[in-house]
Amino acid sequence: MRLHPDTHTKKWRLSGKSPAKRITDKFGHYRTCAVVANSGILLGSHCGNEIDSRDYVIRMDLPLIRGFEDDVGRRTNMTMLNSSTPKRVKASSHLKNRTQDVYERRMRDIEGTVLSVGTGSRKRMVEAAQLYRLSFLLLSTRGNQRTGIKKLASELGKQRFGGSVIPTLGMMTVLMTTTFCDVPHLYGFFPFQRDARNTPIPYHYYPGDYIKPIIQNNAGHHHMAREYDFFRGLHKEGVLKMHVGPCTRESP
Repeated sequence: MRLHPDTHTKKWRLSGKSPAKRITDKFGHYRTCAVVANSGILLGSHCGNEIDSRDYVIRMDLPLIRGFEDDVGRRTNMTMLNSSTPKRVKASSHLKNRTQDVYERRMRDIEGTVLSVGTGSRKRMVEAAQLYRLSFLLLSTRGNQRTGIKKLASELGKQRFGGSVIPTLGMMTVLMTTTFCDVPHLYGFFPFQRDARNTPIPYHYYPGDYIKPIIQNNAGHHHMAREYDFFRGLHKEGVLKMHVGPCTRESP
């Protein structure tokens, strides 16, 4: 429960050009949640309706949704941001060629929802919301987002997550979701560059921005294959449901 949003975040109300206002609203509890990562495995999955059917939808790093709704859904309730995305948003928001700023449209499409950032990124997202004149509920973590994650994951997964390996945003998001959701459903969690048929898979299902290319696991700080196995283990134990591959077009 140390990972619950009411415990490990401060809450701020962002409203256009108004200063950020600190609030103390309590976070809700949900029966089913969709946690949507950004792997290219989602392309052609037809998981959109299934994702939208969940009670709460969480995404990561301001992905492009428009144009990919059939595969990734339309709804967003919360967006988790790593430390690099707010930097990219700031740089993109100041591009002279305004048609190259992909983040303004992405943020407008999810206006009024929840953004979750590390303490060091709060100022950048406040500035972006004011620049674009958008309103959000901003969650700012208390201290280091990754505090205790490796120990908790080691206990739950019965395997060691230690040393210099840094937990991914996906790991932190999934473990946080279990604190306020009865049944988390994971989509797009596939860190490999080829599928079971040896077909190449793009890192993200959507195109990149105009800042600089994102390199998968740059510098090797993450142990993504081990995290994938960790999620599969939790799936087998019934803690969560992991979806890899196409979804049916019927209602779940």
